[in-house]
Amino acid sequence: MQHTIALETIGPQGPEMAHAVEKCVHCGFCLSACPTYKVLGEEMDSPRGRIYLMKEQLEGHLALDEMTPFVDRCLGCMACVTTCPSGVEYGDLLTPFRARAE
Repeated sequence: MQHTIALETIGPQGPEMAHAVEKCVHCGFCLSACPTYKVLGEEMDSPRGRIYLMKEQLEGHLALDEMTPFVDRCLGCMACVTTCPSGVEYGDLLTPFRARAE
């Protein structure tokens, strides 16, 4: 995924976060593995939707508090990681974003 993330502004985990965003090709394989997406059926409650929100926030297009409810609903089970054909390390995004929201 194309991005304009300024690595120097997002802290020490910036490179890992940007790399995880870059690897996502939005194929949607993760949706069927995600328990919150299965229950709620909302794109932004899927790993693909959350990655999009994280990218938007990292680029400065979205306030952190606007995306926090979607990130908070993630169970952190990482079922999406095992189904991802692109090898997106979702934990490299989830953990830093949860820390930023605190």
